[in-house]
Amino acid sequence: MRRAALLAGILLGGCAANPPVSNPPVASAPLGECRAEVARLSARLAAEAAEHQRATRAAARREETLRRQLNAMKAIERGILEREERVRSETR
Repeated sequence: MRRAALLAGILLGGCAANPPVSNPPVASAPLGECRAEVARLSARLAAEAAEHQRATRAAARREETLRRQLNAMKAIERGILEREERVRSETR
């Protein structure tokens, strides 16, 4: 995502450094090229942002699944320890 932002900055800097001249046929070509490039970079940035959001949501789901599994294992462990403690106290 940083790369796309950097590219957009470079492109916009290049477009600003080459302002259109007063001659309309020459002025419309660089301006049109800049707009097309900005639109392309904007689409790429949006796609990268969407992919980042999907990855973040997937990681959060995985983390929640692992957290539930860990809690279940802890509950099993507590049950085993309580059972062992009951057996020890009954044998005394």
